[in-house]
Amino acid sequence: MFSRLKDQPAVGKLIAQYDQLPRRDQQALGALAVAVFLAILYFAVWQPAAEFQEQAVSARENAGELLAWMQANEQTIRRLGGAGSDTQAASVDKPADGRALMALVTRSAGEAGLSLQRFEPSGEDAIRVWLENAPFAEVAAWLERLSADHGVVIDQAAMDRANEPGRVSVRLTLTI
Repeated sequence: MFSRLKDQPAVGKLIAQYDQLPRRDQQALGALAVAVFLAILYFAVWQPAAEFQEQAVSARENAGELLAWMQANEQTIRRLGGAGSDTQAASVDKPADGRALMALVTRSAGEAGLSLQRFEPSGEDAIRVWLENAPFAEVAAWLERLSADHGVVIDQAAMDRANEPGRVSVRLTLTI
């Protein structure tokens, strides 16, 4: 392999120039090459490996602390987790598809005293809704009921203040 490398014209020129240098310069160049090699070895191999090892040890310690905390608070976590899922499962009547969502939104808006200016499907399980000059408090209460009682998620919302105090124009994207 070294013989092939020496056969290259550019390498041959470098070797010839190196041979023409005084002995002290050749030694200094050799020491410089060793220093550069060691620097590359340190900065490209050793330091990244050491940093990775430190991060891994830190992550392991954090995971151990989290596990110890979770084990110490297991009963509280189970009680809170169980209570939330029971009440949520009992109270949420989630629409099955986009058509059911559209029916739910139009029916519940009417029940809340809101008139939808426009509504249209947006994909399989979403609907876009526009309300103009609607009371903010009623819109907020309606959205809260949709979320809490039916699991409807507000994907996008834009509210603009109307000319009258307490009234807004609303553009929503609701999903199930």
